[in-house]
Amino acid sequence: MMFACAMSAQKLEVIDEIIGVAGGEILLKSELETGALEVTKGKGGLSQDQYCSLFENLLFQKLLLNQSKLDSIEVSDAEVQGQVQRRLDYFIQMFGSVEEFERNYGKTTAQLKDEYFDLIKDQLLVQRMQEDITKNVRVTPSDVQRYYATIPSDSLPLIGEQIQYSRIVIDPEIKEDQKQSTINFLDSLRNRLVKGQSIMAIEAARWSEDPGSSAKGGCYPLQRKGSFVPEYEAAVFNTPEGGYSPVFETTYGYHFVKVIEIRGEYYESCHILMSPKVSAGDLNKARIQLDSVMIALKSDTMSFAKAAQRFSTEESTRNQGGRVMNPYNGGTKHDVSTLSAEMNLTLMSLQPGQMSDPVLVTAEDGHQQYVIYRLDNRIPAHIANIKDDYDIFESVTKENENQKEVDKWVKRKLASTYIQIADSYKTCLFEFPWLSANK
Repeated sequence: MMFACAMSAQKLEVIDEIIGVAGGEILLKSELETGALEVTKGKGGLSQDQYCSLFENLLFQKLLLNQSKLDSIEVSDAEVQGQVQRRLDYFIQMFGSVEEFERNYGKTTAQLKDEYFDLIKDQLLVQRMQEDITKNVRVTPSDVQRYYATIPSDSLPLIGEQIQYSRIVIDPEIKEDQKQSTINFLDSLRNRLVKGQSIMAIEAARWSEDPGSSAKGGCYPLQRKGSFVPEYEAAVFNTPEGGYSPVFETTYGYHFVKVIEIRGEYYESCHILMSPKVSAGDLNKARIQLDSVMIALKSDTMSFAKAAQRFSTEESTRNQGGRVMNPYNGGTKHDVSTLSAEMNLTLMSLQPGQMSDPVLVTAEDGHQQYVIYRLDNRIPAHIANIKDDYDIFESVTKENENQKEVDKWVKRKLASTYIQIADSYKTCLFEFPWLSANK
């Protein structure tokens, strides 16, 4: 079936074409062409086999979408709108302003929100439907062992060196007089800027402790409301354009903001950030406290886990007996290549079970703290094996079982779902029996 518009009394122009149907959902040729552009990034075309594979994948998504509606899978409008807004934010930041973004797309953000809404909602429904199909899939250690046994030894991947480690942290408390000293200093900077005695770029480069903006005059390009912490944005939206906010506190320290521009939910601003510094005396007390902890650890009068639970000021590791978790996968193994040079220098000198002396480090928030590290285990670079890398093989086994469940589901649904495929795609070699279901 083709969609056409009248060009004259005798001539018609095809503007789109239905190339597939799955239940009540249609697949348009324009969707296939858009998908091809996304795959190739606009550089070159796809081979016939690649077009066939893309066509089958899009038809599979239509099958999922059709079933999601039959099964009354729900996605809230708020969730869809949030996803739409995140997509728009990405493009607006890429273009640098709302105006430039709208100029390039030839539509307003309101029009694009409406245009994206149904597309994003369908994508979320497809995702929910696929999750529903695989929700009962479980894998056992026996399943993982069987999968591992099928992998040829020369196909096993190389795993880089990894470590597991724990730490006890003493982060000295910032005293009120140190906080007030920082506030007073920032107030004096702000007053100099308000009076025109200096400029933001100079003072930010000299004093700001925000590594993301200090070299850029303390400024961030256009941001959408919700991008930064609430205290920062409250200061922005309570300050007139061109003005300077009072000094305020966030989890990062103390700031003041200069507002460059506010446009609806978007804003451009500059700031100077400083955090109060721990006094030398308080740092020394932290070191002495950790020295005492180290004596207890070395004399075996207290376990490392118990000492972490009792003394560490770092909540995330204290409740794990000091163990440091990998934020990317939730496990305890860390690729050596992802550690900082400072961390590598400390941990690489230790043998498993050994502890470092208390060392002074600078935390991500800029605070200085004393830390005792313990190397729990070092896993040399090696060919992947079931003993050391069980979690990797478990994850792949789960993915394989999910795919098997989806494959079975597709074959069942093809027997009971109306499928139609345009003649020009019937020569494709499909993974699933779409053609036998073609009615």
